[in-house]
Amino acid sequence: MKNARATTIGHVILLSPKIEVDDINHELIHVVQNQKAPLIQPFLYYFELLKNGYKNNKYEVEAYKKSESVYHEK
Repeated sequence: MKNARATTIGHVILLSPKIEVDDINHELIHVVQNQKAPLIQPFLYYFELLKNGYKNNKYEVEAYKKSESVYHEK
């Protein structure tokens, strides 16, 4: 999470000084994802992360698309 601009843990959104336009909307999509499967969502997310990487993680793809936030390669 070294380069993260924001992250969500359950219903808590943590923001860094690097935050950009639409990042909060992106994180709110993750809050909604968590509400759909509150106990298992973190495991589903990390399984998807290990399987497909960050950029192709279906939860991230959905959040970037719906929020119109932008991913920057590091």
